[in-house]
Amino acid sequence: MSTTWFIAKEYLKRLNIEFEEKGRKTFSLFPYGPTETEEIEVFPGKNWITLTTRLLSLSDVSASKRRQIHSALLKANAKLVEVSFGIDKKNCIILRNAIPVTGISYDVFSCVYEAHLMGIRFFYKELMPSF
Repeated sequence: MSTTWFIAKEYLKRLNIEFEEKGRKTFSLFPYGPTETEEIEVFPGKNWITLTTRLLSLSDVSASKRRQIHSALLKANAKLVEVSFGIDKKNCIILRNAIPVTGISYDVFSCVYEAHLMGIRFFYKELMPSF
């Protein structure tokens, strides 16, 4: 078990966030408030701690609609600084941000977590209605 794992766990406790340990490799968070998402995955790696949220499945979306969605995601990535949208191997729109382990602090972790929550809200309030 890495030091990064212990750091991530301690910071999550300090934030008073309900979480579940998944096989000592990741944490699943269940955010409170109007985030419209069920789970945020926190993965403490060797050099980065990443936060990832699946937002919307694209499995039933037509090709022309996907082009519109891809364009909107690229524009959002250019507009937002701390978070990035993408599409994962399960064909879902995801939101991800990463914290470098070097020089990590509770304040940095907390800010990145808040940025992640804001990215989720941005997706549901700004991006998804345009789809």
